[in-house]
Amino acid sequence: MKKFFKAKFEKFTNSKVYRNSLPKGTDLCHDLRKLTLLPINEVWDVGAHRGETTRYFANEFPQATIRSFEPISENYDLLLQNCKKLENHNAHNFALGNENTKTKIYLQGASVIHSLREDLNKPSGEHSKSEDIEVKTIDYLLQKFSCKNIDLLKIDVEGYEPTVLEGESNCLANKCINFIYLETGLDLRFNSIKTISKLLNPHGYLPYAYYEQTAHWTGKQNLWYWNTLFVKEDLL
Repeated sequence: MKKFFKAKFEKFTNSKVYRNSLPKGTDLCHDLRKLTLLPINEVWDVGAHRGETTRYFANEFPQATIRSFEPISENYDLLLQNCKKLENHNAHNFALGNENTKTKIYLQGASVIHSLREDLNKPSGEHSKSEDIEVKTIDYLLQKFSCKNIDLLKIDVEGYEPTVLEGESNCLANKCINFIYLETGLDLRFNSIKTISKLLNPHGYLPYAYYEQTAHWTGKQNLWYWNTLFVKEDLL
């Protein structure tokens, strides 16, 4: 009888009903809770932009300390404004990379596509603006913040993800991170799943699922980019 009414409801509402069995890749936080019984206490949002994912994680894991990293001054100011009511939130106005240094980043036409990747970090036009920013490594920050581990590391830095991962070699070798959530894609602007796997697999991190699959901007609906969750092998 339950199956009958479920089928009728799905047909009438043009929807699909799941009972505690969402397919992998449907809901990130649902999957994280399935993978570990331990609480998510430490979340790092690298490339936090204006706080969109920071607020999402704060809502899903209200007990967690969330650290947001955003180097662009305009984005950072809006990050502070948008997240000012959040508890247990720490915002940092610098980028993450493979060494502690200072560098220049050229601002692009849209606030979501600034990148430190060498082939993308170029003037976008004759009157292109730039900012001098600081860069820190995750290995360095883990010691500075006196963190023993990171439960969830989210990275969205417009193609600069491999360089960020290079800055956490000790952290990866010591399995200090449980989950790594980062952007991958199919054209040259994004890193391929093969590229990221080559960096993470030797440390015992394996891809678990794809999320937020996005079609190409041309409107042809072919897959363009998505977020991939890598999980420490011990949790699989």
